[in-house]
Amino acid sequence: MKKTDKRQFYFSLLRVMAMLRGGDTRRGESNGFEAWLVGLTIYSIHYLFFAMLVIPSNLEPWLTALLLVALVFWIWLFWLLLLYVNSVIIQALHGCGLFRMIPTRRVQSILWGIATTAMAGVSLNGSPSLRELGAIWWVAVAMNLTAAVVLAFSDAARSPEE
Repeated sequence: MKKTDKRQFYFSLLRVMAMLRGGDTRRGESNGFEAWLVGLTIYSIHYLFFAMLVIPSNLEPWLTALLLVALVFWIWLFWLLLLYVNSVIIQALHGCGLFRMIPTRRVQSILWGIATTAMAGVSLNGSPSLRELGAIWWVAVAMNLTAAVVLAFSDAARSPEE
């Protein structure tokens, strides 16, 4: 089995919280709760971003409900397009000699996070609930990046062999 780098921080904030409680910070990337929580938040931000952009507020309620249901499928198509655009960007970066040592799925996650953060930023100009969700996302991203720095400079991120 190939040895991999143990310092793989998708959701560093929860690992720092575990470190502060004295728990194990070497949790696997396959933590279902973390993935579910972040995935649901990302989907909500994308969904509400496009709902804010494409659905006028002066429509009949039945038409608004119909458009909101259709938007679920349009978000899926948007995600397919986003994955394709991200893969083209990754190929261009690799062609320029950048990010070759980082797995493609990592770069894909970085680009996905950038797109979601941009959408959350635009949502800060929306209704109060959209502003709240956008602000929560921005704070969570800032805290997660800070937690990644803390883990990178702490002994908690290193494997026992190092």
